[in-house]
Amino acid sequence: MKFVDKLAEKMVPAATLIANNRYLLSLRDGFMMAFPATMFASIMIIIQNLPTTFGFAKYLPEGVNTFLNEFFGPVGNATMSISAVFIVFGIGYQLAGHYKQPQLFAGAISLSSFIMLLPFGSDETAGTFLPLSKLGAEGMFVGILTAIIATEIYSRISRAGFTIKMPDSVPPMIAESFVAIIPGAAPLFLFNVIRYLFTFTSWGNAIDFVYEILQKPLMGLGGTLPAVLIAVFFTQFFWWFGIHGTLVVNAVIDPIMGALAIENYEAYQKGVEQLPHIINTTFMGVFVNQGMQLGISITMAFFIAKSIRMKKTMKTIIAPAIFNVSEPMTFGLPVVMNPMAFIPWILAPLVSTTISYFAIYAGLVPRPIGATVVWTTPIILSGWLGTGSIAGAILQIVTVAVMTAIWVPFLMAMDNEYLKEERQEQLDEVEATE
Repeated sequence: MKFVDKLAEKMVPAATLIANNRYLLSLRDGFMMAFPATMFASIMIIIQNLPTTFGFAKYLPEGVNTFLNEFFGPVGNATMSISAVFIVFGIGYQLAGHYKQPQLFAGAISLSSFIMLLPFGSDETAGTFLPLSKLGAEGMFVGILTAIIATEIYSRISRAGFTIKMPDSVPPMIAESFVAIIPGAAPLFLFNVIRYLFTFTSWGNAIDFVYEILQKPLMGLGGTLPAVLIAVFFTQFFWWFGIHGTLVVNAVIDPIMGALAIENYEAYQKGVEQLPHIINTTFMGVFVNQGMQLGISITMAFFIAKSIRMKKTMKTIIAPAIFNVSEPMTFGLPVVMNPMAFIPWILAPLVSTTISYFAIYAGLVPRPIGATVVWTTPIILSGWLGTGSIAGAILQIVTVAVMTAIWVPFLMAMDNEYLKEERQEQLDEVEATE
């Protein structure tokens, strides 16, 4: 245990520092601003494609298919395709909260600064317009950077007191609006200068520059199996120390995974046969360790465990595990700081991720469609929703079986120890009564 103690002494402070970083927290919470809209869009596109998914579209009247496409099709344009808009506002809003500055104004200034950088187009018929692609995946990284910079400037100027103060008799909301004028004007002016300078470059605008130079390479790197395995490793590793590894790691990888998911969603919406990415937010939420606790708890509780402690523990895990709530196992088995659980806790999700990746790569399972699947969605259903195919559900069953097989030898060893302790306690009780 000395090694474990030394490792904890080194890793826990670093992980805690990451988990409490205001920018990463704002990033994580800002992404949740888009969640209701993107969740709605995911459900709508799944309904739209039900006939195709189950292969009965050709048996339906043409009018039914036309209705489904015309009724549900535009939903994505107003939700998933403009997710950068929600996220920019959300990051500005959340970051201002860490500085205890007016959050609504910070969110609005961040959003306006982002829109300032967008390449406006014009047409005799449509008038002035914004390209939709820049409001989604292509504008994601610029939006994040803009929100952070704009809110930093806004908050620092506001905290320094460079504001217009109104008399106490002025209604609060009006007074706050005047207070925000100078702090808000500074980032808006800055991003207007940036916009203007980019008109002299070959890219023409900041969105295309960041997308080509930064975002596409990062998406290419983040969408690879090695990068995902590293992310999964550290997620499980931090959890083993009792730190919320999902929150820590997702705060870093969400921008990349989110952009990959949007590109898949837009391609799926257009009916593209081969979606561009295997790995994205949907893949991470559906195929990494989904169902692991459920498979383990059912197997041990009803088929293998001999000790009373193991049986009771596993039975209490089953109900929350159906909805992918892992804390009862993490802290109840426990997994945290348990040397016997370290290897399967980290190895099982890594194997599940690898199997899922190659099953999709080989074409046995469709690529994840980029839909937002709520993390509490039970397995089988989440696999189907995530891929738009029953093959996704079958893949989940396979990975759960493999992860359970990895866990069983270690749990049997723990169960034997529990059984020895229980038998010793019974002997001690018998001796005490004699």
